[in-house]
Amino acid sequence: MGPNKGRSRAPHSQPQAPPQPSDYETDAPHNIDYPPPPPPGRSNEELNLSVIRRHYAHVNAVHYVAPYAVLYAFSLETEQWEKVGVEGSLFICGLVPSAVGVERYGVVILNRRSMDNFYMDITGPDGLEFTDEYIILQGDQVYGLWIFCEPPPSSTANIRAECVAKIQELAARIQASQAAVDQSTDTASITSDQALSSVSMGRQLSLRELFGQQRTQDAAWSVVNHHNTQALHQGYQPGQPDMLNQLFMRAHQDYNKFG
Repeated sequence: MGPNKGRSRAPHSQPQAPPQPSDYETDAPHNIDYPPPPPPGRSNEELNLSVIRRHYAHVNAVHYVAPYAVLYAFSLETEQWEKVGVEGSLFICGLVPSAVGVERYGVVILNRRSMDNFYMDITGPDGLEFTDEYIILQGDQVYGLWIFCEPPPSSTANIRAECVAKIQELAARIQASQAAVDQSTDTASITSDQALSSVSMGRQLSLRELFGQQRTQDAAWSVVNHHNTQALHQGYQPGQPDMLNQLFMRAHQDYNKFG
């Protein structure tokens, strides 16, 4: 066998065309779903409001947050403050206004110990009391809020004082809002009463005038006809105007005018 027998020959390599320049916008497929940009970040206030609204849908704002609070209830039997098993972050919240437009606010504690959270309306300055240890809320039951704070220079040093100031501010707003609604209601009621009184007095004066005129006419007719026995027995003659009918027709006209 010759030296070349039994050896496989390598295939002849084919020359390759040079790569063509690519236009990215033309070549890129148009059906690729690129990931959307991340949503804008939410503030702490928005996050807190979102969490609270899962439990209390009528909350529409968060005005203050205390990182840690413990709830106590005052026992009338022992005359002592007793823990009720609620502790966690405290939120001072704005609520949807009442049906007549009075501002409303409340306190919420999201409980870390169980699913039983605490919620209570702030009813105004009369339902509040502040001691060295507690913020006292009075309603169907008397509750005390103990707010955790550390001595200066800790960042929590002023939390309790800030809670007190915020609750006092909102309680004053509730009181002012209620007073404004009451005054508006009273003003509307007085205006309505005055209008009704004016219409009523106008009708009374009109009727009095009519009856006064009728009495005068009756008296004049009586003087002229007192000697006529037939007229006294038969009343008004057919050709004579019906004075009583005219009286009530005029009263009806005045009623429509004033009404």
